[in-house]
Amino acid sequence: MKKITLILLFISSLISENLDIQKAVAIGIFNENGVGENIQHLTTTKNDYNGTCFSKIVIFGNLNNSSVKVKIGNSRGHFIKASPIYNDKKLLIGKEITFKHYNINKGYFEVKIDNKLYDSKVFIK
Repeated sequence: MKKITLILLFISSLISENLDIQKAVAIGIFNENGVGENIQHLTTTKNDYNGTCFSKIVIFGNLNNSSVKVKIGNSRGHFIKASPIYNDKKLLIGKEITFKHYNINKGYFEVKIDNKLYDSKVFIK
């Protein structure tokens, strides 16, 4: 019985380590008309996104009780919706989250979770 308890504790510690956030990246930005671009491999956007726009990020890992904040320059993103991401074995591995931004001028796209910066490489014109 003692061995079973130790094995279960070991397995639960492995699972809990794997549930942390592994990666969070900005994947897209688009205007109110739905015209936009994939920003995964860019350092600067091709189009200007002044005014109101939408952004999408992807987070891989467990988000329970985490605070997700997205900013473009001085504009804070407002949560719109989240969609689950599953692997080929139908296990939940992350989420795709959409945000709406108001009064965009220009600046870096920042993705923070619990005040830890995960992505800030793309400059939005």
